[in-house]
Amino acid sequence: MNELKRIVADMESVFAESSYPKDFLADYDQMECLASHTGRETFLVQRKADGETAIATCYDRAAFPLCPDIRLLRELSHPGLPHYYEEYRNEKMLCVVREYIEGEPLNVYARDRQLSIGDIVSLAKRLCDILQSLHGHVPPVVHRDIKPENIIVRPSGDIVLIDFDIARAVKEGSGTDTVFFGTKGYAPPEQYGFGQTDSRADIYAFGVLLRWLVTGSARVNGNIAIDSDMQRIIDRCTAFAPEQRFSDVGEVKRALEGVGRRGRRVSIKAVLALALSAVLLLGAGFAVGRYTDWLKPVPRIAFQEPLIELAARLWIGRESGPLTEEDLAQVTQLYIFGDQAFDGFESFNQCDVATSAQGPIRTLDDLQLLRNLEEVHIAHQGYVDTAGLAGLPKLYTVELKHMRLSGVAAIADVPGLKHAVLFCDGLSDVTALERCPWLETLDIGLNDIASLNQVGSHPNVRNLGLMWLELDNVDDIAQRFPKAKNVMLQHGNIREMSGLKALPNLEAVWVLSEQADAVSALFEGTDVQINVTEN
Repeated sequence: MNELKRIVADMESVFAESSYPKDFLADYDQMECLASHTGRETFLVQRKADGETAIATCYDRAAFPLCPDIRLLRELSHPGLPHYYEEYRNEKMLCVVREYIEGEPLNVYARDRQLSIGDIVSLAKRLCDILQSLHGHVPPVVHRDIKPENIIVRPSGDIVLIDFDIARAVKEGSGTDTVFFGTKGYAPPEQYGFGQTDSRADIYAFGVLLRWLVTGSARVNGNIAIDSDMQRIIDRCTAFAPEQRFSDVGEVKRALEGVGRRGRRVSIKAVLALALSAVLLLGAGFAVGRYTDWLKPVPRIAFQEPLIELAARLWIGRESGPLTEEDLAQVTQLYIFGDQAFDGFESFNQCDVATSAQGPIRTLDDLQLLRNLEEVHIAHQGYVDTAGLAGLPKLYTVELKHMRLSGVAAIADVPGLKHAVLFCDGLSDVTALERCPWLETLDIGLNDIASLNQVGSHPNVRNLGLMWLELDNVDDIAQRFPKAKNVMLQHGNIREMSGLKALPNLEAVWVLSEQADAVSALFEGTDVQINVTEN
């Protein structure tokens, strides 16, 4: 029945050929239907005269209430905007032909790459330039549907903002927008009828886009810690009241210039003292080298992240003095939560995101100095580059929580990985971990994962954490996790859970009290233990 409804809807949404303007059909061949909505179709077309590829959007003028402002499309000119070619119309339909942009939508581009905070800032500043061109038009043009799918990244790395179906010119003295258009989650309150949209509506959507780029989700999530400068920009862009946002995108771009540039403050006296010490040490070293042959300086091992060095020192009980390679060979476990390091799991596990300060760690490259590392437990940091994990020969436990990871590719390159706890890390795809044949524990709770397709198949996983995930179903969970014994579902919103019954080795399920009845009914008469927790 659902399939029949879909077919009927598709049939109703496709325009009859006789409705198209005759001159449009005479000038262009339709190659592919790219999108179909009620009263609107978008086609990949080819100009018959010269074979040029283009995009044509055709609007049923009766069914689609807000056709684009053709005058605006003609006037807009910027390298980051698709060129307008021409339009065709008759009494029933309007067809607008625009430049075809070769490249990837930003949602695909970001998913397939590990974007650093620098990459994100660079991309965001280029989008600011495009928006500045729109908002500087006379009258100002508001795009009103800024989202990853409407930004194309060219092979050169340049970006283009597309889809001007609901763009509008700001009219002085207008009250409110009478019709809501835009994408849920990205549209500002005024687009729901709270006021007229102006350029600050695009600034709101820009802030949501930044949040998505940095955290992997458009939704607010206080459990994901990000760069404090970036957080301030996002918060100001997405303020409920337009007057509390940045006044223009030029101001946003200037704020982005400062992201990641704040360093530790060092006083002039400290700098002079360090310089004097260096001179004295240089003189002493010259004297020793000149008059002694037997004394050799011990090379100092340099850490990029002082907190990782402190955690290493705590583990081996060496809080001061130079560290040698022999010292570092003793480090087998690291424990860091926020801005504090600990000497064991018990102290680490007592920490809470709500009561700790966000930590300063931005890279895990220092872990390459710790070749005997077996366990790493780090939580509540900002954006963290995980490349330093790759290839660590003895590492088997990786616990990284409440941060924004650059990706899981480096984690997947840990040869002996058995336990991966990647909770609240802004991840949307962990399928790379299929390369870890020894993986027994996988916790991917509170990430932007909406399907088990984004998780992959893990034949040896016994312990599976799916807390806080919104999944339509778990129908193929038995094929993906055939050895799963313990499944944690607390706070999860799984619409159809019957697939759990197919797990052949299932022993226990963890749920919240409000989930207990539904899960208990599934396993009535079995030996599966239902563990109920309150939060």
